[in-house]
Amino acid sequence: MTIFGSIETGRSALQAQLKGMAVSGQNVANANTPGYSRQRVDLVAAVPALTGGLSPSPGYGVEVAAITRMRSEFYHNQAMNAYSYLAYWEMNLEAYGGAEIVFMEPGESGLSGYFGDFFDSWQELSGSPESAAVRMSLRKQAVSFTDAVRDTYLRLGDLKVELENEFEKRVREINELAAEVAVINEQVTFAGALGESPNALLDQLDLALEQLSGLVDIRVYHKESGAVEIFAGGRLLVQDQQCYGLSLETRDNELRLLSSRGVPLEMRSGRLKGLEEAVNRIIPGLQGQLDEIVGCLVENVNALHRRGYGLDGESGRVFFAEIEDGALPISLQFKLDEAVLNDSAVIAAASRWGGAGEPGNGENALAMSRLCNENLMGAGNVSLMDAYRGMISSLGVEGRESERMGSAFQEVYAQLISQHESVTGVNIDEEALDMIQFGYAWQAAANFIGHIDRMLESLFREL
Repeated sequence: MTIFGSIETGRSALQAQLKGMAVSGQNVANANTPGYSRQRVDLVAAVPALTGGLSPSPGYGVEVAAITRMRSEFYHNQAMNAYSYLAYWEMNLEAYGGAEIVFMEPGESGLSGYFGDFFDSWQELSGSPESAAVRMSLRKQAVSFTDAVRDTYLRLGDLKVELENEFEKRVREINELAAEVAVINEQVTFAGALGESPNALLDQLDLALEQLSGLVDIRVYHKESGAVEIFAGGRLLVQDQQCYGLSLETRDNELRLLSSRGVPLEMRSGRLKGLEEAVNRIIPGLQGQLDEIVGCLVENVNALHRRGYGLDGESGRVFFAEIEDGALPISLQFKLDEAVLNDSAVIAAASRWGGAGEPGNGENALAMSRLCNENLMGAGNVSLMDAYRGMISSLGVEGRESERMGSAFQEVYAQLISQHESVTGVNIDEEALDMIQFGYAWQAAANFIGHIDRMLESLFREL
């Protein structure tokens, strides 16, 4: 090695230590930046060229081989998978929680209270079948009952509309993130072609992938260029610089998430999976069960009412309005018959009519009050009250299950993130130590060049 080659060795040392100091400074500057991955300078000894006839050289200094982005793809992928399931169970919990608020059970404002008050009014009427005040009280309770049922059904419908609106919003968010990933893919590919390390772009890419995983289950395939391909619900979402947006379709009163080719996504997790279940299964299922209970109530109350007699001695009349419109939900048709609304005397409390001197009895009203606990639903195996209680109980069980699963995945996600951050996170103490080492190495390299300079000065002075 020549004396000027030694100067080159010192120069490379200065550059390498300066680069190391800059990377440590970058790490410290982004210690609290979300999604930032710690970087490391990989230094290698410069290998001298082998030339015959020359004396062996100790080396040509140091080179910066790469600025490595510290990542653990295993923990990152596992964390995204856990986050996707966490988002799914959290969405389920929100849907069940919203439905529980609508039903307000247990509580005085819930439908179970209206159920009880309605049948209790029939019990009271059986003891005073000729009392106008008792008849009016029954009618008032019945009107309140029908209003509460319709209000509950409509509020479930409002909840469904809110979830559908969020569904549409989240689909737009997925398409925006997919477009962002496509742009990052292009930039990463271009930077790689120039021989640069696009670590900041890769951090942005990972952050976008994490956001996507919370919305829908994704599978990510990394290419040698640094770009990624993304499949959402088994369908292609991003390929190189192209994104293939998702869309929503309503078919058979159900919302379906479609790929760019119109094929339904087969989602397993993610918030959109939870929204799809809430919109297509949970809320309609509750509305359907409520319709079934109300329909059974109307059918049996009207059948018994037809056999009874009012104060005018007439029979064959219904208490609730007949369910006639097959296209309209039963709960929204739940109301009193016009004749009952106009005159409480037509309420058939009596089981027989004995003439003008014997206006009637309360046997029919008593039989009506017992309908509450008679097995009328499910092929005669469940009473109306038990069917309603079963629906509310099932709602609570599903909500608790969602909460339990959400807590479990929250713990798993937290542990995976902790493991991942142990690799990618910035440790201020470690970076401070690195900066001290780079600083001392810089000073030593500067001293080395100073010594070479003095040697040259001595040489030229002698000449």
